[in-house]
Amino acid sequence: MSGEEISIQLNPQARVRLMHIGDEQNPLIVIDDVLLNPDDLIEAAARTPFAAPEATYYPGVNAAIPTAYLQALVPILRPTLMRAFGIGKGQMSARAFFALSTRRSDELVPLQKIPHYDQPDPRGLAMVHYLARDQAGGTGFFRHNTTGYESIPPERRERYMAIVARELEAAAAHLNGYTGADTPNYTLLEAVEPKFNRLILYRSNLLHCALFDGARLSEDPRTGRLTANSFFFCG
Repeated sequence: MSGEEISIQLNPQARVRLMHIGDEQNPLIVIDDVLLNPDDLIEAAARTPFAAPEATYYPGVNAAIPTAYLQALVPILRPTLMRAFGIGKGQMSARAFFALSTRRSDELVPLQKIPHYDQPDPRGLAMVHYLARDQAGGTGFFRHNTTGYESIPPERRERYMAIVARELEAAAAHLNGYTGADTPNYTLLEAVEPKFNRLILYRSNLLHCALFDGARLSEDPRTGRLTANSFFFCG
């Protein structure tokens, strides 16, 4: 996706923190105050048409993001990604888009009320950039209690999905709210607060979910739960 062109100004004083979460000690990068001009990105989102995504379970709408966003961030982030995730110097592909959460918990299907993984390949990375002020929620990372899995690489996928299908059938009636610490069959390992202009990076095969409890849902990017979501693949 690509949106209108704007200038992206990186903050040389951005604060970088590397965490390792859960029993698997999966890396999680948290970077605060990423941009000097985050409001320009919000205004770009406000001028861009949003639409429901196809073939995903995202509980809201997406929009194109300016191409300058990844063009500015990828060269700066790449050395950190190489160290934290052990990726090589091969080609890296990336895509990004605006995401605006708009759906209430009673509008979600059971599969949207439990943690998920984006794709199983450990060479894939995900990034979330929080662009909303004074929002609740954030992003949670989970362990699946039955299997003990905190990530779903290819060799775990078949077993995990079979067990989850059975558990969803049994527990669907008890999934009454958004995903969180009380979600049946999962343990919340880490909850990252959605601090304005904070960016997080993690392997996209981690079990995770956006946390919506207390969030103000709106279709206005200036007031709603706006994020910039990115995916990287390191060949």
